Amino acid sequence: MNDSNPLLQPHNLVNYAHIRLEHLKPAITRILDENRSAVELIISSQAQTPTWSGLVLAMDALSARVDDASNVLVTLALIPQTDDWQAIASECWTLISDWHVEVTQSLGLFKAYQTLAAQRLSPAAKTLLAKKINAFNAAGLNLADDQKTALITLNEHIQSLEHTFFTNVQVASRAWSKLISDESLLAGLSQPLKNKLALKAIATGREGWLLTLDEEAIYNDVMAQCENRALRQELLTAYSCRASDHGPMAGHNDNGPILEQLLERRHHKAHLLGYDNYAQLSLQTKIATSTEQVMGFLKSNNAHKKPQLAAQMPSLKALASSLGYSTLQAWDYPYVAHRLSAQLSGMSDAELQAYFPFNHVLDGLILIVQRLFDIQLVAQLSFSTWHHDVMLFEVRDKHTLLGHIYIDPFFREPKADGCWTQAARDRRIDAQGNVILPVAIFHGNFSPASDTTPCLLSPLQLRMLFHEFGHCLQQVLTLSDVRELSSILHMGKDASEFAGKMLEQWCLSPACLLWISRHYQTAKALSSEQVGRLLDARKVTAALETATELLRSQFDFEVHLSVGDGRTVQQVLRHARTEALPLGWPENDQFANTFDYMVTGYEAGYYTYEWAESLAQKVFAKFENDGIFNQNTGQAFRDAFFSPGDERSLLESFEHFMGAPAKGF
Repeated sequence: MNDSNPLLQPHNLVNYAHIRLEHLKPAITRILDENRSAVELIISSQAQTPTWSGLVLAMDALSARVDDASNVLVTLALIPQTDDWQAIASECWTLISDWHVEVTQSLGLFKAYQTLAAQRLSPAAKTLLAKKINAFNAAGLNLADDQKTALITLNEHIQSLEHTFFTNVQVASRAWSKLISDESLLAGLSQPLKNKLALKAIATGREGWLLTLDEEAIYNDVMAQCENRALRQELLTAYSCRASDHGPMAGHNDNGPILEQLLERRHHKAHLLGYDNYAQLSLQTKIATSTEQVMGFLKSNNAHKKPQLAAQMPSLKALASSLGYSTLQAWDYPYVAHRLSAQLSGMSDAELQAYFPFNHVLDGLILIVQRLFDIQLVAQLSFSTWHHDVMLFEVRDKHTLLGHIYIDPFFREPKADGCWTQAARDRRIDAQGNVILPVAIFHGNFSPASDTTPCLLSPLQLRMLFHEFGHCLQQVLTLSDVRELSSILHMGKDASEFAGKMLEQWCLSPACLLWISRHYQTAKALSSEQVGRLLDARKVTAALETATELLRSQFDFEVHLSVGDGRTVQQVLRHARTEALPLGWPENDQFANTFDYMVTGYEAGYYTYEWAESLAQKVFAKFENDGIFNQNTGQAFRDAFFSPGDERSLLESFEHFMGAPAKGF
């Protein structure tokens, strides 16, 4: 194989622009073949007296090589590719998956790690080896041969079902659309929102405004702004019945049977590994130690937060009555809450978004984190990229380069809807003492600028940007020397989501909103009075958002806890709605069929968003006391939460920073 293949060349940053289809499979095949030979040598040399360098760092280098190549595939999948590319990439993923199975099924490696773990080691080394051994146990290395075979088959079925579920969600979200020719039906929609719908129609060669289900942010905006009640009902029905046997696309890409099979197989897997249920198995990588603890947390959280929604209900019902609604229906809540919020704030959506042009917000966010954490983010003017919208920043601590953050902010096909952070490379020190620096990529779904208007962020998009930037900082500011302790991918979801929830607190604070707001036409910031009204008004929509998050958290955990108790998925969902979101909801609501968090690594773990937020609010109280831009507090936070990576638990870092243990966790 010619080493001119960019996937095989040593690099500080990936040469994305030069990677072609013909590079993919040869590079992946060579990497995996060389890794297999290296693993054999590692096992033979480390079987009796394993060493940190000979075993851990050697395997770390091999795994990092696979992960680096895998991440290139992930990134390049977010630009339009040919069918041939998709087919070859799929073959590569199969090869990579087979490699990971081989490693986790290697009894020789397992025994070597166990032998090394029995030696006197540093706390960080013990933490890493415990994670390694737990991973081998989760792969069934302690099982009898027939059970091990059964587990491998189960894992293959689970992976296939997860892929099918996710694909069905994507296909179903693109299957329904409605062309609006009469603009009066869109009364209440802001002009920027109507412009987006018009562009969707133009993209299909038609005139008018096209409603679709493939962008959640646009769907939410239409449901919140549209005055036409019948249109809202039609849109909600189509959205909530995707990938099901109900609604306008009934029977197409139905995820109902897929989800039932997936839950059963996860339950069976948990039993094989010695756990009562999959929820219990999922806790092996989280802070909570029992399902009872999680359910207790959710119950306490419900009791604490549900009154927020109850407090808003009289005002919502009064406004609904004034609009002629005899009862509030599911398709009314977002609209009525949004309308009440607009009345309280005195600003329309378009007026509010005009104060948050993406470029200015990003500049303000960068200045905030630079001040807080004593770092510098230096924009790079020349670099290899996968798309012309991408920005790249070096992250420095004075003269020391810490890592890189790419920002790919705008929605395009074939990006999935939503914002997320990719841990493109993890920090580590190799056996030769070289420091390999971390890389994070922010993938956004914001609407790009038009000829007349820059990209303007909604309040939700503002929080999403801050949230994901928290993940990026967590990835690049770690000082841990070991890949599996430095990466946000290898942390428990509660620990990784804490960083995101923490950064969100800033964009909900008056001082920060005053700092980052700047009208794209007048260059004026929001006034203190306007910010005060906005935050008061946000309590209305926040109550509904909070109730929805409580519902998702309870449903996800309970549905993995309750397999075999005689209830269907829909019955568990209805119970969760009663507990967390006691509002009238259509009987044919099929939310579970498109809840893709259950197949993207958050299964039985969505509650960690609530868990992390509760901790973040406690920590942010210290910033509010000291000053939200206080450099000393920011540096202490960086030292406590970012620098250790996963070498220290989130609760230990909390106690280190706050001076006392967290209560209620």
